[in-house]
Order: sequence, then C-alpha cells, then structure tokens
Amino acid sequence: MVSIQKKSQVDLINNLLKDRSNFLLIRIGKTTHQNLETLRKELKKTNSTFKVIKNTLFQKALNLSVKDQPLFKELKKKYFPLKYPSALITLGKDWSGGVKALYNFFQKEKSLSFKLALLDNTLYSDEETGKIAQLPGRDELIAKIISGFKSPTSKFVYSLKFNMNKFVYILQQKAKEVK
Repeated sequence: MVSIQKKSQVDLINNLLKDRSNFLLIRIGKTTHQNLETLRKELKKTNSTFKVIKNTLFQKALNLSVKDQPLFKELKKKYFPLKYPSALITLGKDWSGGVKALYNFFQKEKSLSFKLALLDNTLYSDEETGKIAQLPGRDELIAKIISGFKSPTSKFVYSLKFNMNKFVYILQQKAKEVK
C-alpha cells in the first residue's frame, strides 16, 4: 500500500522539477546536519533550493515527468539506479552562482560530491559538472569583456599622451636648471 507521505514527497519533487528546469543531484555521504544547513543558507542566497531526497522517490518523480521532459528518459538510462544518499539542488535561470557556491562548499566539505546535473537542457556527469563549476560566472565574463574593450583604448590614449608628457618633463627639468 502506498504511503500518503511518500506520495506527497514524490509530488513535491515532481513540482520542483517542473518549476525549475536546472537542477543538480549531489552525493551527501557522511555529512553532518549542521554542514547541510550551512550549505542550504549559502544556496538560498543564490536563489537555489536544497532538499535531501530518497533515490527511489526521485526516480518515481522522474517517471511522472518523462512525458513532459524527454530528457528525463535519457537521464534514467544513464544514471539509474542511483546509489548513495542524495540531495536535489534546484537552480534558477542564472544557475552559475548556485553551482559556484556549491563547488566552493565542496572544497571545504570533502564528503559532498556531484552526481549529475541538468543545466540548460543538457545532461552533465559529475566530472563535467565540476569543470563547469570552476568556470567564471556570467557577470564575471561580462566584466572581462568590457575591460578587454576598454584596455586597447586606454593604452592608445596613453601612447598619444606619452610624448607630450615626456616633453613637459624635459621642460620642467630645464626650468629647474635655469633657476
């Protein structure tokens, strides 16, 4: 007989997957509750949610969503059955901040690791997700591009002013010698 509590958990996971198209599944291992709460607070700052889940209930929620999301069928073929305790992290549209915060937390807490990720309708393995997490975020890349545009013009302006500045410096030295 199906437990009402389990059914409501499956519905909750299913709704989370429908509301947020980007998510990560992580292995939580032997992590303390206090560390998981710290992680939850850090992820909340990036508009991400953290939920410890049972692997079987996650699989049942995916089964309900397979019709809506054909990518879930591929996810099931590659990664199921899941092993080890898991947590589901759902991310907003700008998922780079949440993934970066998670990666930084993993550096402190070694018992956590990536299992899989679904970001922008693409499946990533644990290794690929780790590489993505190390990349600079969208805002950081935009800042680098803008500074790249600014750099040549500022160097050009400096090179135009260089001869004039050198001439003024020579005149100042000559004026000191005359005094």
